[in-house]
Amino acid sequence: MIEKTQITVLGIGNLLMHDDGAGIQAVQKLMKNYRFEPEIQLIDGGTMGSELLPIFEEADKLIIVDAVNFNEEPGFIGTIENDAILSRLMTKLSMHHLGLTDVLSQVKLLDIEPSQIYLVGIQPEDLNELTMDLSDAVADRMDRMLEVVLMKLEEWGVSAEPVS
Repeated sequence: MIEKTQITVLGIGNLLMHDDGAGIQAVQKLMKNYRFEPEIQLIDGGTMGSELLPIFEEADKLIIVDAVNFNEEPGFIGTIENDAILSRLMTKLSMHHLGLTDVLSQVKLLDIEPSQIYLVGIQPEDLNELTMDLSDAVADRMDRMLEVVLMKLEEWGVSAEPVS
């Protein structure tokens, strides 16, 4: 069994499908704008399905950042933890949720899940337009979404230093 000591932030989604790329854009901003102590793993998971399995296996603590249907106004930011994530994602928002629910089911079945999984989601406005730009409602809340991720990392003992 792998000793799990790693903290990972995983952005998922499809950059080409408007707000579906919010999770990836958030992780890209973290990569560009912050240094982390202790060092953590930041991953652009795209729309990968079962290819995410090793990421879950290696992580002790995992933050997933994604567009999630909370049935709220566009730009709403919500969080879900551990087992509640799988049940929330059973209502598929996009095709990558199918892959993510499969991976969550597999890691549970194989008993290789991280000790803590935390999902930071943002309510999308549009997932159908073919563009890499986020809607104004989602783009305007990106900084707040990053704050939520950074607060959870701080709770887990990770400090973030802005890159100047």
